[in-house]
Amino acid sequence: MLLILQKNIGMLFNQKPLSLNAVERVQYANITSLTGFLGGIDTSDVPFVYHHLRKGCILKLHAISGANNRHLMFGVNYGSYRIGILSSSMARKIQALETSRKIYRLTISQVVKEKYLPPTAIMVELECESEMLHKVA
Repeated sequence: MLLILQKNIGMLFNQKPLSLNAVERVQYANITSLTGFLGGIDTSDVPFVYHHLRKGCILKLHAISGANNRHLMFGVNYGSYRIGILSSSMARKIQALETSRKIYRLTISQVVKEKYLPPTAIMVELECESEMLHKVA
């Protein structure tokens, strides 16, 4: 019993620390997964909806345009609440997916927070198909 307890404690403290610039890319068969942090959560609606945010929640994207109607970045919503802004690398990937008409999904992969407090960081996961839609159907 003591050995099992020591092993579990060791697993807790041997976790890799989260870095704010971490981007992880994994590919399974015909699905590619890209993970990164949301920006701008300190000025968002997170304090109002953080108790609903869990791993696997599907998020919505909306384009944010600048001068000359030029697309700059993507805002991330949970329902009608804005929870942050995507990183530039993930925004470029989504633009490429939309121009090539590939299917993608953005979900929450991890919520970093202390008990009873709003999150300090939110990691999102972008999953996309490697093959074109017309080739699959």
